[in-house]
Amino acid sequence: MATLAADLPSGQYYRDLNEYIDTLDRAGKLQRITQPINKDTQMHPLVRLQFRGLEEKDRKAWLFENITDAKGRKYDMPLVLCAMAGSSDIYALGLQCKVEEIPGRWDHAQAHPIAPKIVDTGPVHEQILRGDDLKDRCLSRLPIPISTPGFDNAPYTTASHWISKDPDNGMHNVGNYRGMVKSEHRIGVYPASPGYGMRRHIEMWRERGHDKMPAAIVIGVPPAISYTAVTRLPNDVCEYDVAGGLAGQAMELTQCVSHDLLVPAQAQIVVEGFVPTDLLEMEGPFGEFPGYMAARDYSWFMEVTAITMRNKPIYQAFLSQFPPSESSKIRGIGWTAACYDYLKAGGFDNVLEVHYPETSGSFGVCLVRIRREKEGDGKRILEHLSKKFVGKMAVVVDEDVDIQDPGAIYWALSYAMQPYRDVQVVDIPLMPLDPSIAPPGASRGLGANEEKPRMSGLLIDATRDWAYPPVSLPGKEFMDGAIELWEQLGLPELKLRKPWFGYNLGSWSADEAEDAALAARGDYYVTGEKQRGQRKKST
Repeated sequence: MATLAADLPSGQYYRDLNEYIDTLDRAGKLQRITQPINKDTQMHPLVRLQFRGLEEKDRKAWLFENITDAKGRKYDMPLVLCAMAGSSDIYALGLQCKVEEIPGRWDHAQAHPIAPKIVDTGPVHEQILRGDDLKDRCLSRLPIPISTPGFDNAPYTTASHWISKDPDNGMHNVGNYRGMVKSEHRIGVYPASPGYGMRRHIEMWRERGHDKMPAAIVIGVPPAISYTAVTRLPNDVCEYDVAGGLAGQAMELTQCVSHDLLVPAQAQIVVEGFVPTDLLEMEGPFGEFPGYMAARDYSWFMEVTAITMRNKPIYQAFLSQFPPSESSKIRGIGWTAACYDYLKAGGFDNVLEVHYPETSGSFGVCLVRIRREKEGDGKRILEHLSKKFVGKMAVVVDEDVDIQDPGAIYWALSYAMQPYRDVQVVDIPLMPLDPSIAPPGASRGLGANEEKPRMSGLLIDATRDWAYPPVSLPGKEFMDGAIELWEQLGLPELKLRKPWFGYNLGSWSADEAEDAALAARGDYYVTGEKQRGQRKKST
């Protein structure tokens, strides 16, 4: 994939979203729209077209500078969409590195987190709105778009990083969850995964006798914070620390005006409030990353107490829904890095590569390429994966299988495993957004006393269990010669997929190798004579 090294800024990492948008513009990765665009009916359909009709390399971030809504209202702030992960190139710009350097940047950040720096105030407090300031107009000040017009039941925040904290030790969580606009002063939240992030914090605050929990929605931040917010990190790791590691410098945080939560001082907008811990109300439907409308269900909500923002803020949204999307790209890169680190920390040094295909929503399918060192390596890795990162299906393959190529995966599934021996079904953590877990209207296990639906994962060890005969393609020297001839003939440019030449997989005798060499020299009659001398009676 092309890298944009020449366009990467030097020096300090982005202090805010404004600096990053300028970089996207200089790199030719920003599409500016100055004509009026209806955020409720036109915006997302327009940007969706690039994910259905363009190659990934041609996708861009979009900046809308003249926004209206279905009622004809005009908004005085622009909106940026697909700025964090419209493509791998865009993601790399967010980390100020080349595409191929992204995994190394994540490895370093997790190994060397940098704690945030607390400051008294910041640009996000240039405007402080609360009380009478928000009496008549609160959430409608923000150009929150409808993501799936025709199916969504309200505007939803999407690039909304919800801040909460552990009531015991004060550790903050930064998690990306959708937010359904319910009224001027009330917004829903759907922290779907039990036991993780904000969902865990709500349960902890309730268990300790608190009827409400402080929360804040951060919108428009430096890329490093967005990248950690969408990645599943361990509960004992603070996303602010890993974001500091990604950026190479401490994130500047300041205290909210309604409570003591810490939010990025350089953010564009913060919506503050409290989440009742003992009340749920209906939320959804909303078009989600599995590629289906997420069913209505009971979930939590926040009562807004304040909005703080810059004097000239930029609203930010993610494009999610049907994969591929910005959501699948940003999740896939972050989850790949976190899963790779999880396997390495588990002692599996023979893991070479991890991949979550975008078409699985960068969740449903986890592919792992390993260097097989001893019997049972694939099954041990799958067992470790099933505790946290399996998604719906995990497949482990040998080192010569290209996990970026679906055709190579089909090859491994077809001829490197036997289902009775190499496939296992296990229970995995619940992901309520998956429409296959229960029919519409059935419980999805969000309530404290509700029965949790069962969710299972498929573990497939598609590594070869013994030495195999060679891959049945011409040897490399012959394919190299063919490439030279191809180019001399002026034929179309090749984009070779692995494997593109044959190689030995351990089950190939010296006699067979000699016969092949004779054939290539035209001396195959020698082999025929040898085989004449090896005749036997048929039975």
